[in-house]
Amino acid sequence: MNFLNKIIMIIGSSVCALNIAKELLSEDKEIIIVSKEKETSASIGAFKALSIKPDRILSGTEIISCNGTLGNFKVLMAKNGEFISKEVSDIIIAEDYERVHNYFHYDIKASENILPLSSLAGSDSYIKSTVESLPAGGKIAFLTGIGYESNPLIAEEIMLACLKLQTEFNRQTYILANNLKVSGNELEKLYRETKKSGTIYFKFTETVPEVKQNKDGQITFEFKDEITHHNFRISPALTIIDETISASEYTKKLAAIFKLHTATEGFLQTENVHRKVVYTNRKGILAAGPSRAVLNNTEIKIDSVNAAALAVGAKYDNKNDQAGTAEINTGSCIRCLTCYRCCPYLAIALETRPVVMSDSCEGCGICFAECPRGAISLKFPDNRNIPDQIKQYADIQYEKTSSPLIIAFCCSRSASRAKELALSMGHNLPLNLKVVEVPCSGIISIEFILSAFLNNAEGVLVLTCHKGNCHSEDGNIFAANRVEQLKEMFENMNLKKERLEIKTLASNMGYEFAQIVNNFENTIKTLRQSS
Repeated sequence: MNFLNKIIMIIGSSVCALNIAKELLSEDKEIIIVSKEKETSASIGAFKALSIKPDRILSGTEIISCNGTLGNFKVLMAKNGEFISKEVSDIIIAEDYERVHNYFHYDIKASENILPLSSLAGSDSYIKSTVESLPAGGKIAFLTGIGYESNPLIAEEIMLACLKLQTEFNRQTYILANNLKVSGNELEKLYRETKKSGTIYFKFTETVPEVKQNKDGQITFEFKDEITHHNFRISPALTIIDETISASEYTKKLAAIFKLHTATEGFLQTENVHRKVVYTNRKGILAAGPSRAVLNNTEIKIDSVNAAALAVGAKYDNKNDQAGTAEINTGSCIRCLTCYRCCPYLAIALETRPVVMSDSCEGCGICFAECPRGAISLKFPDNRNIPDQIKQYADIQYEKTSSPLIIAFCCSRSASRAKELALSMGHNLPLNLKVVEVPCSGIISIEFILSAFLNNAEGVLVLTCHKGNCHSEDGNIFAANRVEQLKEMFENMNLKKERLEIKTLASNMGYEFAQIVNNFENTIKTLRQSS
Protein backbone atom coordinates (compact mmCIF):
# COMPACT_ATOMS: atom_id res chain seq x y z
CA MET A 1 0.00 0.00 0.00
CA ASN A 2 1.30 3.45 -0.92
CA PHE A 3 1.35 5.85 2.01
CA LEU A 4 3.46 8.56 0.38
CA ASN A 5 0.60 10.80 -0.77
CA LYS A 6 -1.88 10.18 1.97
CA ILE A 7 -4.32 12.65 3.52
CA ILE A 8 -4.89 12.43 7.26
CA MET A 9 -8.22 13.50 8.76
CA ILE A 10 -8.27 15.02 12.24
CA ILE A 11 -11.70 15.10 13.88
CA GLY A 12 -12.09 17.71 16.60
CA SER A 13 -10.89 21.18 17.52
CA SER A 14 -9.42 20.46 20.95
CA VAL A 15 -5.92 21.48 22.02
CA CYS A 16 -4.92 17.89 21.29
CA ALA A 17 -6.24 18.18 17.71
CA LEU A 18 -4.32 21.42 17.25
CA ASN A 19 -1.10 19.83 18.52
CA ILE A 20 -1.56 16.87 16.17
CA ALA A 21 -2.08 19.23 13.25
CA LYS A 22 1.14 21.08 14.08
CA GLU A 23 3.07 17.79 14.32
CA LEU A 24 1.76 16.57 10.96
CA LEU A 25 2.37 19.89 9.22
CA SER A 26 5.95 19.85 10.46
CA GLU A 27 6.30 16.59 8.51
CA ASP A 28 4.75 18.20 5.40
CA LYS A 29 1.69 15.94 5.58
CA GLU A 30 -1.64 16.82 4.06
CA ILE A 31 -4.41 17.09 6.61
CA ILE A 32 -8.14 17.78 6.82
CA ILE A 33 -9.67 19.26 9.96
CA VAL A 34 -13.30 18.36 10.64
CA SER A 35 -14.98 20.11 13.56
CA LYS A 36 -18.48 20.77 14.84
CA GLU A 37 -17.27 24.18 16.03
CA LYS A 38 -18.51 27.22 14.10
CA GLU A 39 -16.34 29.21 11.73
CA THR A 40 -16.11 32.08 14.22
CA SER A 41 -14.94 30.04 17.22
CA ALA A 42 -11.53 30.68 18.76
CA SER A 43 -10.49 27.06 18.24
CA ILE A 44 -11.13 27.24 14.50
CA GLY A 45 -9.19 30.51 14.43
CA ALA A 46 -6.19 28.66 15.89
CA PHE A 47 -6.29 26.19 12.98
CA LYS A 48 -6.59 29.02 10.44
CA ALA A 49 -3.39 30.49 11.83
CA LEU A 50 -1.57 27.37 10.63
CA SER A 51 -0.53 26.73 7.06
CA ILE A 52 -3.60 24.64 6.23
CA LYS A 53 -5.45 25.11 2.95
CA PRO A 54 -8.73 26.96 3.67
CA ASP A 55 -10.82 24.25 2.02
CA ARG A 56 -9.22 21.67 4.35
CA ILE A 57 -10.73 23.22 7.49
CA LEU A 58 -14.32 22.00 7.64
CA SER A 59 -15.94 23.88 10.53
CA GLY A 60 -19.56 23.36 11.53
CA THR A 61 -19.31 19.88 10.04
CA GLU A 62 -20.49 16.53 11.42
CA ILE A 63 -19.46 13.02 10.44
CA ILE A 64 -22.35 10.99 9.00
CA SER A 65 -20.77 7.68 7.96
CA CYS A 66 -17.51 5.97 7.13
CA ASN A 67 -16.62 3.05 4.87
CA GLY A 68 -13.33 1.50 3.83
CA THR A 69 -10.14 0.55 5.56
CA LEU A 70 -6.63 1.71 6.38
CA GLY A 71 -5.33 3.79 3.48
CA ASN A 72 -8.73 4.20 1.87
CA PHE A 73 -11.44 5.51 4.16
CA LYS A 74 -14.48 7.17 2.58
CA VAL A 75 -16.02 9.64 5.03
CA LEU A 76 -19.40 11.27 4.48
CA MET A 77 -20.06 14.54 6.31
CA ALA A 78 -22.78 17.18 6.53
CA LYS A 79 -22.31 20.97 6.61
CA ASN A 80 -25.13 23.51 6.44
CA GLY A 81 -27.50 20.89 5.09
CA GLU A 82 -25.11 19.79 2.33
CA PHE A 83 -23.20 16.51 2.11
CA ILE A 84 -19.43 16.40 1.70
CA SER A 85 -17.46 13.25 0.89
CA LYS A 86 -13.72 12.85 1.45
CA GLU A 87 -11.28 10.01 0.90
CA VAL A 88 -8.51 9.81 3.48
CA SER A 89 -5.85 7.31 4.45
CA ASP A 90 -5.99 7.75 8.23
CA ILE A 91 -8.37 9.19 10.80
CA ILE A 92 -7.41 10.67 14.17
CA ILE A 93 -10.26 11.46 16.56
CA ALA A 94 -9.32 14.18 19.03
CA GLU A 95 -12.63 15.49 20.31
CA ASP A 96 -12.75 17.24 23.67
CA TYR A 97 -14.58 15.80 26.66
CA GLU A 98 -17.54 17.27 28.49
CA ARG A 99 -17.47 18.70 31.99
CA VAL A 100 -20.56 18.87 34.19
CA HIS A 101 -20.41 20.79 37.46
CA ASN A 102 -21.52 18.87 40.55
CA TYR A 103 -23.78 21.43 42.21
CA PHE A 104 -26.61 18.88 42.23
CA HIS A 105 -24.46 16.26 43.95
CA TYR A 106 -23.88 18.48 46.96
CA ASP A 107 -27.39 20.00 46.81
CA ILE A 108 -25.90 23.46 46.29
CA LYS A 109 -27.50 26.23 44.25
CA ALA A 110 -25.40 28.32 41.89
CA SER A 111 -24.55 31.86 42.99
CA GLU A 112 -21.85 34.50 42.48
CA ASN A 113 -20.03 33.01 45.49
CA ILE A 114 -19.97 29.51 43.99
CA LEU A 115 -18.11 28.63 40.81
CA PRO A 116 -17.36 25.41 38.90
CA LEU A 117 -13.74 24.28 38.80
CA SER A 118 -13.33 25.00 35.08
CA SER A 119 -13.94 28.71 35.74
CA LEU A 120 -10.42 28.87 37.18
CA ALA A 121 -9.01 27.59 33.89
CA GLY A 122 -9.52 31.03 32.38
CA SER A 123 -6.93 33.74 31.80
CA ASP A 124 -4.78 35.09 34.63
CA SER A 125 -6.62 38.42 34.35
CA TYR A 126 -9.97 36.67 34.92
CA ILE A 127 -8.66 34.79 37.96
CA LYS A 128 -7.15 38.00 39.31
CA SER A 129 -10.40 39.95 38.92
CA THR A 130 -12.35 37.08 40.55
CA VAL A 131 -10.05 36.98 43.57
CA GLU A 132 -9.86 40.77 43.93
CA SER A 133 -13.67 40.96 44.00
CA LEU A 134 -13.64 38.95 47.23
CA PRO A 135 -13.56 40.70 50.62
CA ALA A 136 -10.13 41.20 52.17
CA GLY A 137 -8.95 38.00 53.81
CA GLY A 138 -11.79 36.03 52.23
CA LYS A 139 -11.03 32.34 52.15
CA ILE A 140 -11.56 29.94 49.24
CA ALA A 141 -12.80 26.35 49.65
CA PHE A 142 -12.72 23.50 47.12
CA LEU A 143 -15.24 20.68 47.37
CA THR A 144 -14.38 17.43 45.59
CA GLY A 145 -15.14 13.72 45.50
CA ILE A 146 -17.29 13.49 48.63
CA GLY A 147 -19.65 10.56 48.25
CA TYR A 148 -18.28 9.45 44.87
CA GLU A 149 -14.99 8.77 43.10
CA SER A 150 -13.17 11.73 41.57
CA ASN A 151 -10.14 11.39 39.25
CA PRO A 152 -6.47 12.49 39.16
CA LEU A 153 -7.08 15.26 36.61
CA ILE A 154 -9.61 16.97 38.88
CA ALA A 155 -7.22 16.58 41.82
CA GLU A 156 -4.39 18.10 39.80
CA GLU A 157 -6.49 21.08 38.67
CA ILE A 158 -7.64 21.75 42.24
CA MET A 159 -4.15 21.56 43.70
CA LEU A 160 -2.65 23.77 40.97
CA ALA A 161 -5.39 26.34 41.60
CA CYS A 162 -4.73 26.24 45.34
CA LEU A 163 -0.99 26.65 44.82
CA LYS A 164 -1.60 29.69 42.61
CA LEU A 165 -4.09 31.25 45.01
CA GLN A 166 -1.80 30.69 48.00
CA THR A 167 1.48 31.88 46.45
CA GLU A 168 0.37 34.59 44.02
CA PHE A 169 -2.72 36.01 45.71
CA ASN A 170 -2.02 35.18 49.37
CA ARG A 171 -5.47 33.63 49.81
CA GLN A 172 -6.14 30.88 52.33
CA THR A 173 -7.45 27.76 50.57
CA TYR A 174 -9.17 24.64 51.88
CA ILE A 175 -9.73 21.32 50.15
CA LEU A 176 -12.65 19.24 51.43
CA ALA A 177 -12.41 15.80 49.89
CA ASN A 178 -12.95 12.10 50.39
CA ASN A 179 -10.25 10.22 48.51
CA LEU A 180 -8.12 12.77 46.68
CA LYS A 181 -6.66 11.00 43.65
CA VAL A 182 -2.91 11.72 43.67
CA SER A 183 -1.75 8.59 41.82
CA GLY A 184 -0.91 10.50 38.63
CA ASN A 185 2.50 11.73 37.52
CA GLU A 186 4.08 13.93 40.26
CA LEU A 187 0.73 14.56 41.95
CA GLU A 188 2.12 13.47 45.31
CA LYS A 189 4.80 16.14 44.92
CA LEU A 190 2.15 18.71 44.04
CA TYR A 191 0.18 17.67 47.13
CA ARG A 192 3.20 18.33 49.34
CA GLU A 193 3.79 21.71 47.68
CA THR A 194 0.22 22.82 48.35
CA LYS A 195 0.45 21.83 52.00
CA LYS A 196 3.75 23.69 52.32
CA SER A 197 2.17 26.78 50.75
CA GLY A 198 -0.59 26.72 53.36
CA THR A 199 -3.49 24.81 51.82
CA ILE A 200 -5.48 23.01 54.53
CA TYR A 201 -6.95 19.58 53.74
CA PHE A 202 -9.99 18.03 55.39
CA LYS A 203 -10.65 14.39 54.55
CA PHE A 204 -14.07 12.75 54.88
CA THR A 205 -14.08 8.95 54.79
CA GLU A 206 -16.85 8.08 57.24
CA THR A 207 -18.74 11.36 57.46
CA VAL A 208 -19.72 14.25 55.21
CA PRO A 209 -19.71 17.95 56.03
CA GLU A 210 -23.01 19.64 56.69
CA VAL A 211 -23.57 22.22 53.98
CA LYS A 212 -25.69 25.28 54.78
CA GLN A 213 -26.52 27.88 52.16
CA ASN A 214 -28.27 31.15 53.01
CA LYS A 215 -30.61 33.14 50.76
CA ASP A 216 -27.66 35.14 49.38
CA GLY A 217 -25.99 31.92 48.23
CA GLN A 218 -23.28 32.06 50.89
CA ILE A 219 -22.14 28.60 52.02
CA THR A 220 -21.06 27.40 55.45
CA PHE A 221 -19.47 24.00 56.10
CA GLU A 222 -19.83 22.43 59.55
CA PHE A 223 -18.07 19.16 60.41
CA LYS A 224 -15.91 17.26 62.86
CA ASP A 225 -12.40 16.65 61.59
CA GLU A 226 -11.76 12.89 61.44
CA ILE A 227 -8.12 13.29 62.49
CA THR A 228 -8.23 15.86 65.30
CA HIS A 229 -11.88 15.19 66.24
CA HIS A 230 -12.34 18.95 66.60
CA ASN A 231 -15.45 20.71 65.34
CA PHE A 232 -14.97 23.15 62.48
CA ARG A 233 -17.09 25.81 60.86
CA ILE A 234 -15.88 27.35 57.58
CA SER A 235 -17.66 30.15 55.72
CA PRO A 236 -15.56 30.74 52.60
CA ALA A 237 -15.92 33.89 50.53
CA LEU A 238 -15.73 31.67 47.43
CA THR A 239 -16.55 27.98 47.00
CA ILE A 240 -15.26 26.01 44.03
CA ILE A 241 -17.25 22.91 43.08
CA ASP A 242 -15.57 20.02 41.27
CA GLU A 243 -16.85 18.59 38.00
CA THR A 244 -17.54 15.24 36.40
CA ILE A 245 -15.59 14.60 33.20
CA SER A 246 -17.05 12.30 30.57
CA ALA A 247 -16.89 11.61 26.86
CA SER A 248 -19.01 14.04 24.87
CA GLU A 249 -22.22 12.89 23.25
CA TYR A 250 -20.62 13.55 19.86
CA THR A 251 -17.68 11.32 20.78
CA LYS A 252 -20.14 8.56 21.62
CA LYS A 253 -21.83 9.15 18.27
CA LEU A 254 -18.47 8.86 16.50
CA ALA A 255 -17.86 5.55 18.29
CA ALA A 256 -21.07 4.19 16.76
CA ILE A 257 -20.27 5.58 13.29
CA PHE A 258 -16.75 4.16 13.22
CA LYS A 259 -17.75 1.03 15.19
CA LEU A 260 -15.11 1.52 17.84
CA HIS A 261 -14.98 -0.31 21.16
CA THR A 262 -15.54 2.08 24.06
CA ALA A 263 -14.98 2.27 27.79
CA THR A 264 -17.89 2.40 30.22
CA GLU A 265 -17.75 6.21 30.21
CA GLY A 266 -17.98 6.34 26.41
CA PHE A 267 -14.33 7.12 25.70
CA LEU A 268 -12.91 5.67 22.48
CA GLN A 269 -10.52 3.23 24.06
CA THR A 270 -11.22 0.36 26.40
CA GLU A 271 -8.97 -0.47 29.33
CA ASN A 272 -7.66 -3.42 27.35
CA VAL A 273 -3.91 -3.78 27.99
CA HIS A 274 -3.39 -4.41 24.28
CA ARG A 275 -4.81 -1.02 23.25
CA LYS A 276 -1.39 0.56 23.43
CA VAL A 277 -0.93 4.31 23.19
CA VAL A 278 -3.66 5.64 20.89
CA TYR A 279 -4.77 2.46 19.11
CA THR A 280 -8.43 1.55 18.66
CA ASN A 281 -9.80 -1.78 17.47
CA ARG A 282 -9.60 -0.52 13.87
CA LYS A 283 -6.39 -0.06 11.95
CA GLY A 284 -6.02 3.42 10.58
CA ILE A 285 -8.33 5.00 13.17
CA LEU A 286 -6.64 6.48 16.22
CA ALA A 287 -8.13 8.06 19.34
CA ALA A 288 -6.05 10.75 21.02
CA GLY A 289 -6.28 12.95 24.09
CA PRO A 290 -9.70 13.64 25.64
CA SER A 291 -11.45 11.42 23.12
CA ARG A 292 -9.88 8.28 24.59
CA ALA A 293 -9.51 9.02 28.31
CA VAL A 294 -9.33 11.66 31.03
CA LEU A 295 -5.79 13.00 30.63
CA ASN A 296 -3.79 15.94 31.95
CA ASN A 297 -2.01 18.45 29.71
CA THR A 298 1.27 16.53 29.69
CA GLU A 299 -0.47 13.28 28.73
CA ILE A 300 -2.42 15.08 25.99
CA LYS A 301 0.84 16.40 24.50
CA ILE A 302 2.28 12.88 24.52
CA ASP A 303 -0.86 11.58 22.81
CA SER A 304 -0.54 14.28 20.15
CA VAL A 305 3.00 13.22 19.33
CA ASN A 306 2.14 9.51 19.34
CA ALA A 307 -0.91 9.92 17.09
CA ALA A 308 1.00 12.04 14.59
CA ALA A 309 3.96 9.64 14.58
CA LEU A 310 1.75 6.62 13.95
CA ALA A 311 -0.15 8.38 11.18
CA VAL A 312 3.06 9.60 9.52
CA GLY A 313 4.76 6.23 9.62
CA ALA A 314 1.63 4.12 9.10
CA LYS A 315 2.98 1.96 11.90
CA TYR A 316 -0.21 0.17 12.86
CA ASP A 317 1.58 -3.12 13.16
CA ASN A 318 0.07 -4.14 16.48
CA LYS A 319 -0.62 -7.57 15.00
CA ASN A 320 0.65 -10.77 16.56
CA ASP A 321 3.65 -12.02 14.57
CA GLN A 322 2.18 -15.53 14.55
CA ALA A 323 -1.30 -14.48 13.48
CA GLY A 324 -2.57 -15.37 10.04
CA THR A 325 -4.89 -13.65 7.63
CA ALA A 326 -8.41 -14.89 7.02
CA GLU A 327 -9.52 -15.93 3.54
CA ILE A 328 -13.09 -16.65 2.43
CA ASN A 329 -13.78 -19.51 0.03
CA THR A 330 -16.40 -17.97 -2.25
CA GLY A 331 -17.54 -21.40 -3.39
CA SER A 332 -18.55 -22.39 0.15
CA CYS A 333 -19.76 -19.01 1.40
CA ILE A 334 -23.56 -18.71 1.65
CA ARG A 335 -23.49 -14.99 2.57
CA CYS A 336 -24.93 -15.49 6.06
CA LEU A 337 -22.79 -12.52 7.21
CA THR A 338 -21.71 -14.24 10.42
CA CYS A 339 -18.13 -13.18 9.73
CA TYR A 340 -19.19 -9.57 9.13
CA ARG A 341 -21.09 -9.42 12.41
CA CYS A 342 -18.46 -11.04 14.62
CA CYS A 343 -15.23 -9.44 13.30
CA PRO A 344 -13.97 -7.11 16.07
CA TYR A 345 -11.69 -5.25 13.66
CA LEU A 346 -14.26 -4.59 10.91
CA ALA A 347 -11.99 -6.37 8.46
CA ILE A 348 -14.89 -7.85 6.46
CA ALA A 349 -16.26 -5.75 3.60
CA LEU A 350 -19.62 -6.42 1.95
CA GLU A 351 -19.31 -6.59 -1.79
CA THR A 352 -21.08 -9.17 -3.95
CA ARG A 353 -19.98 -11.52 -1.21
CA PRO A 354 -18.15 -10.86 2.06
CA VAL A 355 -14.49 -10.08 1.44
CA VAL A 356 -11.60 -9.96 3.91
CA MET A 357 -9.66 -6.68 3.84
CA SER A 358 -6.22 -8.15 4.49
CA ASP A 359 -4.70 -4.85 5.68
CA SER A 360 -7.26 -4.69 8.50
CA CYS A 361 -7.33 -8.37 9.43
CA GLU A 362 -5.60 -9.19 12.73
CA GLY A 363 -5.82 -12.95 12.25
CA CYS A 364 -7.73 -13.58 15.48
CA GLY A 365 -9.65 -16.46 13.86
CA ILE A 366 -13.04 -15.61 15.34
CA CYS A 367 -14.65 -15.57 11.90
CA PHE A 368 -12.97 -18.90 11.10
CA ALA A 369 -14.35 -20.59 14.21
CA GLU A 370 -17.82 -19.03 13.92
CA CYS A 371 -18.43 -19.65 10.21
CA PRO A 372 -21.25 -22.25 10.04
CA ARG A 373 -20.11 -23.48 6.62
CA GLY A 374 -16.39 -23.73 7.29
CA ALA A 375 -15.87 -21.34 4.39
CA ILE A 376 -13.05 -19.39 6.05
CA SER A 377 -9.41 -20.42 6.32
CA LEU A 378 -6.43 -18.79 7.98
CA LYS A 379 -3.16 -18.39 6.14
CA PHE A 380 -0.39 -18.33 8.72
CA PRO A 381 2.99 -16.73 7.89
CA ASP A 382 4.86 -19.91 8.87
CA ASN A 383 2.40 -22.19 7.04
CA ARG A 384 1.29 -23.64 10.36
CA ASN A 385 -1.67 -26.00 10.39
CA ILE A 386 -3.34 -26.44 13.77
CA PRO A 387 -5.14 -29.75 12.96
CA ASP A 388 -1.83 -31.25 11.78
CA GLN A 389 -0.15 -30.08 14.98
CA ILE A 390 -2.83 -31.84 17.05
CA LYS A 391 -2.34 -35.07 15.06
CA GLN A 392 1.43 -34.91 15.60
CA TYR A 393 0.91 -34.88 19.35
CA ALA A 394 -1.39 -37.91 19.06
CA ASP A 395 1.37 -39.88 17.35
CA ILE A 396 3.69 -39.48 20.34
CA GLN A 397 4.14 -42.84 22.06
CA TYR A 398 3.75 -42.98 25.84
CA GLU A 399 2.91 -45.57 28.43
CA LYS A 400 -0.72 -45.71 29.56
CA THR A 401 0.44 -45.57 33.15
CA SER A 402 2.45 -42.40 32.59
CA SER A 403 1.21 -38.85 32.54
CA PRO A 404 -1.95 -38.52 30.42
CA LEU A 405 -1.83 -36.66 27.14
CA ILE A 406 -3.20 -33.17 27.74
CA ILE A 407 -3.56 -30.72 24.90
CA ALA A 408 -3.68 -27.09 25.97
CA PHE A 409 -4.80 -24.42 23.51
CA CYS A 410 -2.92 -21.31 24.65
CA CYS A 411 -3.32 -17.72 23.52
CA SER A 412 0.08 -16.53 22.31
CA ARG A 413 -0.31 -13.18 24.08
CA SER A 414 -1.09 -14.61 27.52
CA ALA A 415 -1.11 -18.31 28.39
CA SER A 416 1.71 -19.25 26.02
CA ARG A 417 3.97 -16.64 27.57
CA ALA A 418 2.87 -17.73 31.04
CA LYS A 419 3.99 -21.26 30.15
CA GLU A 420 7.46 -20.03 29.14
CA LEU A 421 7.65 -18.05 32.37
CA ALA A 422 6.66 -21.12 34.38
CA LEU A 423 9.51 -23.09 32.81
CA SER A 424 12.02 -20.30 33.38
CA MET A 425 10.91 -20.17 37.03
CA GLY A 426 11.73 -23.87 37.37
CA HIS A 427 8.18 -25.19 37.77
CA ASN A 428 7.53 -28.81 36.84
CA LEU A 429 4.81 -29.25 34.22
CA PRO A 430 2.97 -32.45 33.28
CA LEU A 431 5.16 -34.78 31.24
CA ASN A 432 2.69 -35.10 28.38
CA LEU A 433 1.34 -31.56 28.34
CA LYS A 434 1.30 -30.41 24.71
CA VAL A 435 0.68 -26.77 23.92
CA VAL A 436 -1.06 -25.61 20.77
CA GLU A 437 -0.30 -21.93 20.50
CA VAL A 438 -3.03 -19.85 18.88
CA PRO A 439 -3.05 -16.14 17.94
CA CYS A 440 -6.25 -15.62 19.94
CA SER A 441 -8.52 -17.96 21.85
CA GLY A 442 -11.28 -16.83 19.49
CA ILE A 443 -9.87 -19.26 16.91
CA ILE A 444 -10.37 -22.32 19.14
CA SER A 445 -13.29 -23.96 17.37
CA ILE A 446 -15.42 -26.85 18.51
CA GLU A 447 -13.78 -28.89 15.75
CA PHE A 448 -10.30 -28.20 17.17
CA ILE A 449 -11.32 -29.34 20.65
CA LEU A 450 -13.04 -32.48 19.37
CA SER A 451 -10.03 -33.22 17.17
CA ALA A 452 -7.84 -33.21 20.26
CA PHE A 453 -10.06 -35.80 21.95
CA LEU A 454 -10.27 -37.89 18.76
CA ASN A 455 -6.48 -37.89 18.64
CA ASN A 456 -5.95 -39.55 22.04
CA ALA A 457 -6.00 -36.51 24.33
CA GLU A 458 -7.41 -37.47 27.73
CA GLY A 459 -7.92 -33.85 28.68
CA VAL A 460 -8.16 -30.52 26.88
CA LEU A 461 -7.41 -27.14 28.40
CA VAL A 462 -8.44 -23.83 26.83
CA LEU A 463 -6.33 -21.04 28.31
CA THR A 464 -7.41 -17.53 27.39
CA CYS A 465 -6.75 -13.91 28.35
CA HIS A 466 -8.62 -12.39 31.26
CA LYS A 467 -11.95 -10.75 30.52
CA GLY A 468 -11.33 -7.28 29.11
CA ASN A 469 -7.74 -8.07 28.13
CA CYS A 470 -8.32 -10.03 24.94
CA HIS A 471 -6.69 -8.24 21.99
CA SER A 472 -9.81 -9.07 20.00
CA GLU A 473 -11.92 -7.88 22.94
CA ASP A 474 -14.31 -10.86 22.85
CA GLY A 475 -12.18 -13.76 21.59
CA ASN A 476 -12.07 -15.28 25.07
CA ILE A 477 -15.84 -14.95 25.38
CA PHE A 478 -16.39 -16.78 22.10
CA ALA A 479 -14.04 -19.54 23.33
CA ALA A 480 -15.85 -19.81 26.67
CA ASN A 481 -19.21 -20.13 24.93
CA ARG A 482 -17.91 -22.96 22.75
CA VAL A 483 -16.47 -24.80 25.76
CA GLU A 484 -19.78 -24.56 27.61
CA GLN A 485 -21.64 -25.71 24.50
CA LEU A 486 -19.38 -28.75 24.20
CA LYS A 487 -19.70 -29.63 27.88
CA GLU A 488 -23.45 -29.80 27.48
CA MET A 489 -22.94 -32.24 24.61
CA PHE A 490 -20.52 -34.48 26.51
CA GLU A 491 -23.22 -36.57 28.20
CA ASN A 492 -24.27 -37.85 24.79
CA MET A 493 -20.63 -38.46 23.82
CA ASN A 494 -19.68 -40.64 26.81
CA LEU A 495 -17.20 -38.03 27.99
CA LYS A 496 -16.81 -36.54 31.44
CA LYS A 497 -17.23 -32.77 31.56
CA GLU A 498 -14.14 -32.54 33.74
CA ARG A 499 -11.98 -33.59 30.77
CA LEU A 500 -12.50 -30.13 29.24
CA GLU A 501 -11.66 -26.98 31.16
CA ILE A 502 -11.23 -23.29 30.42
CA LYS A 503 -9.17 -20.87 32.50
CA THR A 504 -7.91 -17.30 32.12
CA LEU A 505 -4.32 -16.15 32.53
CA ALA A 506 -2.07 -13.15 32.00
CA SER A 507 1.40 -13.41 30.49
CA ASN A 508 3.08 -12.80 33.87
CA MET A 509 1.28 -15.65 35.66
CA GLY A 510 3.89 -18.39 35.42
CA TYR A 511 3.13 -19.86 38.85
CA GLU A 512 -0.60 -19.89 38.13
CA PHE A 513 0.01 -21.63 34.79
CA ALA A 514 1.91 -24.43 36.51
CA GLN A 515 -0.79 -24.71 39.15
CA ILE A 516 -3.61 -24.93 36.59
CA VAL A 517 -2.00 -27.59 34.38
CA ASN A 518 -0.81 -29.74 37.30
CA ASN A 519 -4.20 -29.62 39.00
CA PHE A 520 -5.83 -30.52 35.70
CA GLU A 521 -3.49 -33.49 35.26
CA ASN A 522 -4.45 -34.73 38.73
CA THR A 523 -8.13 -34.43 37.77
CA ILE A 524 -7.54 -36.51 34.63
CA LYS A 525 -5.62 -39.15 36.62
CA THR A 526 -8.51 -39.38 39.09
CA LEU A 527 -10.95 -39.86 36.21
CA ARG A 528 -8.72 -42.67 34.92
CA GLN A 529 -8.99 -44.51 38.21
CA SER A 530 -12.76 -44.14 38.41
CA SER A 531 -13.38 -45.34 34.85
